[in-house]
Amino acid sequence: MTEDMVLIEENDDKTITTLKLNRLKKKNALNFELFTALEEAIEKIEKSSTRVVIITGGENSFSAGIDLKMLTGQDPAAMGKIPNLANPPNFRYWLNTWLQPILTKIEQMEKPVIAKINGFCLGSGLEIALACDFRFAVETATMDLRETRVGIISDVGGVSRIVRLVGIPRAKDILLTGRTFDAKEALEMGLLHGIAKDLKELDEMVLAYAEELKKAGPLAIGIGKRLIDACYGKDVHFGMFLEGLANSQLLQSKDFMNAAFARFQKKEPKWKGK
Repeated sequence: MTEDMVLIEENDDKTITTLKLNRLKKKNALNFELFTALEEAIEKIEKSSTRVVIITGGENSFSAGIDLKMLTGQDPAAMGKIPNLANPPNFRYWLNTWLQPILTKIEQMEKPVIAKINGFCLGSGLEIALACDFRFAVETATMDLRETRVGIISDVGGVSRIVRLVGIPRAKDILLTGRTFDAKEALEMGLLHGIAKDLKELDEMVLAYAEELKKAGPLAIGIGKRLIDACYGKDVHFGMFLEGLANSQLLQSKDFMNAAFARFQKKEPKWKGK
């Protein structure tokens, strides 16, 4: 059942929601059911009032990457639901209209999304993490984009997103060799925002960062993350136009007025998302 493939957990005041990939016996290898469950979970929490989303896996594996059985037509759950991927037009249509949009939904969610990486984060598993806004890992975590090792390339945003994060030379190193690298190297190249010595510290680090994000206005965060993505690589004047356009709307919000008065009174604002 797809509902068991991704577990949804909320904190006490329902402001932080954690999605746990839950195909643990297969090291969270991403098959049709797990991708479907992830999409369903994303759409569910996008409609909720949660403030921060965390995506994680089991204790030893964030995700071992895509399950090759799905790509080779041997995934029983996918039978009759996806086309013959050996046909190039079929594959391109399925990839562009079904698989890639699942990760795009993570990226375009107007809630900050944190990847909490514990253990293996390989291939398409790393592509999921790259679609998140922030990434933290335990120091023993290992990562790669290994697709070239089986004669293909990353195609769920891995190429497009990693080059934006680490630059062309490092992206070529990671993508073309398919080599595995550790959390320390990932931190040094700017792929991670922090590393922890163990899972307990990782939990504390991610929750502390989530609490920092909750201090900012939800409308400003939502528009802000979309604005950053839209401005990247564009002319600076186009970016400034978008900044003004965004704030012309945010200045009309109840959150801005309440926060401004709270600042005058030296109090913390109470965000309503309105």
